[in-house]
Amino acid sequence: MSEETPDRIKAKLTIDIDFAKEDQPLIMEVLQNILDNLPISSSGNGSRTKHSHYSYKLETNQPSQPMTMERLFDIMDQAREPGEPSMGERMAESMRSDYEQIEQWWDKLNDLQKAWFRENYKGITLISQAYDIYQKYEPQEKAVFDRL
Repeated sequence: MSEETPDRIKAKLTIDIDFAKEDQPLIMEVLQNILDNLPISSSGNGSRTKHSHYSYKLETNQPSQPMTMERLFDIMDQAREPGEPSMGERMAESMRSDYEQIEQWWDKLNDLQKAWFRENYKGITLISQAYDIYQKYEPQEKAVFDRL
């Protein structure tokens, strides 16, 4: 039961806003958040303060897609900067049994040490990759690195 993308895309976005005067400067931020969330949710509502509320609904002729982890990761990957790891890579890294130890190691590095890794290993995007490289250093190499 595969639905195809229509030849012509039609959409209608309805946004209802009820904001108190003192909260009106927040409207642009709310509108941006609604637009940012449309790939994840075609309808929603919320409030910014006790007296300011909003709701939105997107109607379209495009086939709906279930929100799977893969689709969610794809949506999140669209917002990443060039060179940043994908959500799948980040998730896999965080599932390593030694991830907490890796984070502690990275957090203890000074800015010069972190910059050194970024400069000398340009393909490295995950702290676990830097940690794995460091673990393979000879004791003399570790001593030099630790003095940076």
